[in-house]
Amino acid sequence: MKMLTWWFRIVGAFYLLLALMNMYIVLLNPSAISAMATFPFPTTTDTVMAFVDGWSPFAFEILGIGTFMIWASRNPRRYLGAVWLLVWLELLHGVLDDIYLIVRGYDAVSYIVFIVVHLIIIVTGIMAVRKVEAQGASAMPVARARA
Repeated sequence: MKMLTWWFRIVGAFYLLLALMNMYIVLLNPSAISAMATFPFPTTTDTVMAFVDGWSPFAFEILGIGTFMIWASRNPRRYLGAVWLLVWLELLHGVLDDIYLIVRGYDAVSYIVFIVVHLIIIVTGIMAVRKVEAQGASAMPVARARA
């Protein structure tokens, strides 16, 4: 259970850190994205603002997920389903989306780094859930066959 508790805390804190960084760009300094990102297309102030506006739901989403994960770490066994949800989100919204962005011409190095982070979150999440499930299964009494 300790591994799952810490998985919720560490991944939740990571999500909150990402949320704060994204909120800074979305809410306080949208023009910073031009200096931080290399776009595979010509940009203007309007296209950068459209990009930031399109990015804002992601920033609020990871804020919500990170907050929930920190809260769920208080009773992690109750939220095993949330781990599986996050594993699928990391695979689809993380790994596959990063591959899509690389194919579209965005900076491959930074997205490969994030793919590695997504895979670490996925693998450690699966390991933590399986460990808790195995502990639960070993604690359950074995049913005897009736004669």
